[in-house]
Amino acid sequence: MASSIIAGTLAMYTTSIDDLASGSVTAKEFIFTGVGTDSFRQGVKIAPSETVRWNFKVRNYENSIVTETDLYYRLTFNVRPAENKSAIMPLVVTVRDSDGKVLNSVTGTGSFDVTGAFMVSEVGKEKDYVVEIFWPGDGENDINYAGEKYGTSITVDAMASQVPLSGNPNPTDGRISVRYETTAPWQNGQSNINEFAYKVTITNNTDTVIKDWSIEFSLADDKLVSVWSNARLIGGLPEGYYKYISPAYNNPKTDDILPGKSVSFGGLALGLGTEAIRNVVVSGSNVDPIGNIDLTCVFGND
Repeated sequence: MASSIIAGTLAMYTTSIDDLASGSVTAKEFIFTGVGTDSFRQGVKIAPSETVRWNFKVRNYENSIVTETDLYYRLTFNVRPAENKSAIMPLVVTVRDSDGKVLNSVTGTGSFDVTGAFMVSEVGKEKDYVVEIFWPGDGENDINYAGEKYGTSITVDAMASQVPLSGNPNPTDGRISVRYETTAPWQNGQSNINEFAYKVTITNNTDTVIKDWSIEFSLADDKLVSVWSNARLIGGLPEGYYKYISPAYNNPKTDDILPGKSVSFGGLALGLGTEAIRNVVVSGSNVDPIGNIDLTCVFGND
């Protein structure tokens, strides 16, 4: 599945079908009755502040044919600049399940996976997914990405196997380390809602300064509601998705991440504080987005 996202003012899409491997492909569906790969192509146009969505299914049956073994699959989303174009960096690409839960997401460019499985059954099964493309802003940044020079493509590689898929398709390389910590939760005496404090630490393991740093990640259930210092929380993003940028103190020790050094920030959150952050991407004004970070999550700290 490849989606070309082009700066514009119209929300529209066109669909064409590819048949790349065993099994078959129908519009907006991956049908796996055994080992194989499938793909389809969809294009959209989007403008600042708009959200464009489309649905697709993964299923383990076709007509009366149902998978006779357990079936495991992986959907790998690769968000890249379109051919001969520059990427529309504000775009947020999110994949949700049928209940609206965020499964994975990325801003700008990067890669992420969505995995699933169908256990053997006499009855065929299917799972629904929603791809959501959101362009934050109020139109002021449209001029920066207008014209034919800008476009983003999303290619999705769908793989199915009768045995569990092993290995990490996006191994970390040690350049960036992120530590996410939470305190034990407490109950707000007025709202009776559980609250906790969180802290994020970003460490630059390279020999290059990361200027005007930013970090983004997703949380499905816990909700981060404020940041106390050393960062600014960007609003207007899809629910469950967070982006923090440098505090603009005009201080290299906080606005930049020096080689071998760290920056930290924290704030207040709602929930139990036992959920790991996901889809972490660290960026800088002089550094392309880095998604293969080393992540550590520690819950219930004093």
